[in-house]
Amino acid sequence: MKNGWLVVNGFLQGEKYATLYSLLLSEAKKRNVSLLLKRADELVGIVGERIPAPPEFVIFWDKDIRLAEALEAQGIPLFNSAKTVGICDDKAKTALAFSNAGVPTPKTVLAPKTFDTVGYNDLTFLERAEELLSYPFVIKENYGSFGQQVYLVHTRAEAVNVISRISPKEFLMQEFIQESMGKDVRVNVVGGKAVASMLRHNERDFRSNISNGGTAFLYALSEEQEAVALAACKAVGADFAGVDLLLGKTPLVCEINSNPHFKSTLDCTGVDLSKYIFEHILERL
Repeated sequence: MKNGWLVVNGFLQGEKYATLYSLLLSEAKKRNVSLLLKRADELVGIVGERIPAPPEFVIFWDKDIRLAEALEAQGIPLFNSAKTVGICDDKAKTALAFSNAGVPTPKTVLAPKTFDTVGYNDLTFLERAEELLSYPFVIKENYGSFGQQVYLVHTRAEAVNVISRISPKEFLMQEFIQESMGKDVRVNVVGGKAVASMLRHNERDFRSNISNGGTAFLYALSEEQEAVALAACKAVGADFAGVDLLLGKTPLVCEINSNPHFKSTLDCTGVDLSKYIFEHILERL
C-alpha cells in the first residue's frame, strides 16, 4: 500500500476546502492508498529535522514554499513541486515563465520593487505602462486568489488610487481584453492532458470567478485552446493545474493555479479531478 500526505493550509476554513480535501481522501481510499491529512502549521520546525517514517509522496495543497522546499530536501516527491507552486503563486514569476516559454498572454508590465518604509513615491514607471497598455488596463497584486487583489482601472487617477492603496505590495499591470469582459475558460490539466473545461461568466463584474458571482457552463475546447493550456502547464512544470484562458481573437492565458479548487468543476462538468490526480501520481511513483 502506498502512503502519502495531503498537506493543506490549516488556517483556511470552510465547506469548499473541506469538500475538496474529502474528494482527494476518498479517491485515495478507493485506490488502496493511505493518505493522511496534514495541516502545514503542524509541520513547523521541520528544517534540519528528519521526518520519522516519511511519506512516499505529498500532495501539496498549500502555498507555503518554504515548507514545500523543506519536504523536498528530505527526498519526498511533491505534487506539485515547490518550484511550480512558487511560480504559480507569484503572478510576476508566472508572467516571466510564460514569456520564456512563448505562452501567449496579455501584454504585461511588471511594477518595479519598492520597500515597506518607502512605497511608490515616484510613478514615472506608470507612464511606460500607459504607453504599452492604454486604458483601461488591469492591475494585479502579485499574490492573490479567487479574483481578489485584481483591479480594472480606466484612468490615470484610478490607477494612482489603486497603486497608492496597495503600496508597497508587489504588482503588475496587464492589458485588458475587452472581448473577455467577465468571461474566461477554466481548463483543468492533469499529467499533460486537459481533462475538464468550463466557461465562467459573470455579468456584473469584469472578473469571471465563481467566488465573485460567476456562473459556470460546460465548454468544448478548441484544439488551439487546449494546446495553449497544455503549454502553460509545461512552462511552469505543473503536474496538475487550473489554467484560465481569456476569450480574445486568439486564446491568451490569464492565470494558472497550482492547487485549483475543483469543486466548481465537479459541479459543472461531473469530472472529479481527484481521480486523474491519483492516476498521475501513481504512474509517477
